[in-house]
Amino acid sequence: MTVPAETNDFSAEQTNQRIGWACFVLAVGIFIIDVASLPLGVAAGVFYVGVVVISLWLSKWQYTFIVAGAVSFLTAFGFLMSEPAGVLWMVVANRLASLAAIWLVAIGGSWLILSKRRKSEETLRIIAQEADRARNAKSRFLEASSNDIRHHLQTLILLNAALNKTVVHSKAQEMVGKQGNALAQLSDLMNSLLEFSELESGEVELDITDVSIPDIFRKLQEEFEYQAEAKGLRLTFRSEAEVVRSDSTLLSRIIRLLVSNAIRYTTEGEVAVSSHREANKLSIAVQDTGIGIAPDQLAKIFDEFYKVEYDPAGRHGGLGLGLSIVEHSIGLLDGKIEVESAPGKGSRFSFSVPAIG
Repeated sequence: MTVPAETNDFSAEQTNQRIGWACFVLAVGIFIIDVASLPLGVAAGVFYVGVVVISLWLSKWQYTFIVAGAVSFLTAFGFLMSEPAGVLWMVVANRLASLAAIWLVAIGGSWLILSKRRKSEETLRIIAQEADRARNAKSRFLEASSNDIRHHLQTLILLNAALNKTVVHSKAQEMVGKQGNALAQLSDLMNSLLEFSELESGEVELDITDVSIPDIFRKLQEEFEYQAEAKGLRLTFRSEAEVVRSDSTLLSRIIRLLVSNAIRYTTEGEVAVSSHREANKLSIAVQDTGIGIAPDQLAKIFDEFYKVEYDPAGRHGGLGLGLSIVEHSIGLLDGKIEVESAPGKGSRFSFSVPAIG
């Protein structure tokens, strides 16, 4: 799991604050003891060096130099404020040696830590480049092969449909039916992989145009009508929104995946799709009378490769990417999705996205 950048920044800032306060408290304590002519005396410089060593754990070398400058000032000021403790030239020599040690530690330590950090950053950069190259190679392969794969799959599905109309023997019809189910699963798998790869690549560019919601609903009605009828389900689309400015491809993909899931997990009743417009927001809901989702699974259903424990359709070949793709796509449109579900009572997936025009 990748930790968000803002979380890392917050953690680093917290660490800086704690180390900074520790340096401040130690330096002030050493200064008070120094000027009070307590036994610490001229040995204060040794402890100031310790403060600088602690400051090396700060996230930026500039902070270490600030600490070094502060304790250098305290060393010199402490000499002026404290009572003479021994031969003057020896005390002065001790203070100068302390200042030299402070800056030697600050400069040398910062240089060593910076060198180590740069090596780590270079290693991470190389790893990131290799990962990008691998991801780009995968994306290019999928992009190059997707049209051919989809074309051949569509041909097989059409041939299966034609064969299903010609065979009359019950055993042959059963085999052709199983073949059709396998082809449908393979088509779903390929579509999920290609869509997920496209989203994962981060190269999706929004194409904001005039989008007719009734047209999208009409095409999806035609696409899923046969599948719904085959299961004895009522499939309805109702649109109160007309034309909005958004990305037609992403909107169609989101609704298609939600409708496909709803039909898949509904054995009787209906699947209802509706839309309405409020100001500059388009809201779409897909509601079914299916098996519903258990409360302990609701938090996981949008995870990549997560599949519910029970599939009434008996299709265990899915990758569990559908709802992950839905969530990513809605995110690209600056929208959000909500789920209401109860086991045995069906589910309602609703999402809202900005709509201009």
